[in-house]
Amino acid sequence: MVSPASTEERIRLVTSRSSGFIYLVSLTGVTGARAKLPEELESFVARVRERTEKPLCVGFGVSTPEQARRVAKVADGVIVGSRIIQLMEEDTAFSSLKAFASSLREAFGQ
Repeated sequence: MVSPASTEERIRLVTSRSSGFIYLVSLTGVTGARAKLPEELESFVARVRERTEKPLCVGFGVSTPEQARRVAKVADGVIVGSRIIQLMEEDTAFSSLKAFASSLREAFGQ
């Protein structure tokens, strides 16, 4: 995992030793759905991308289709976790989750 607060040394270490993909934490702090993502997200992803050709996946705070679309423009993968958990807890029939998953697919043009 690499966060916006990661030093250049930490980024070099993670990019050189990782396999598969690199998880980019979109913001500092704890995970959870957010109303908006940091303005510096694109520059953070670009900074890490300069160091590796491995896929970059962004998570932490991604909770709306609009946010997911924004992340997908600069990253290779979008990780939505906390919002899915919230929807599962709110609706045990998972109809809200199904609608949310459909809205994510639409946001990605699928």
